Amino acid sequence: MKTVELIGTTDALGALTIESTEQVSGWIENLVMDYDDGDTGADLVLTCENGTASQAIITRANLGTADLTLYPRALGNAVADAAAGTEPTNRIFCVGKLKAVIAAGGNAKNFRFIVTLSDY
Repeated sequence: MKTVELIGTTDALGALTIESTEQVSGWIENLVMDYDDGDTGADLVLTCENGTASQAIITRANLGTADLTLYPRALGNAVADAAAGTEPTNRIFCVGKLKAVIAAGGNAKNFRFIVTLSDY
């Protein structure tokens, strides 16, 4: 298991982009938002960035003002025709840098996210 912290402060418009300093490789197990002082209407988009490819991990609107743990999962695909499944049960594999984007987070508000990854 490995954890990656994404920490930052929003600008005057309530926006923030945080990218991990190093590349990661592993299954996304969970995402913890350690609430500090962000506004209740903040929106989060977490992605895995690899060159020009961007893979969505989770999108969450109106984060609220309490600590939060999320378990991002993806829809599987059928082997025969690659049709999308209906139950998001597959963990998401990330090879690249983790990137969190906050919108509507309030002026000069602090955000801290902890992403846990595993090798298996």
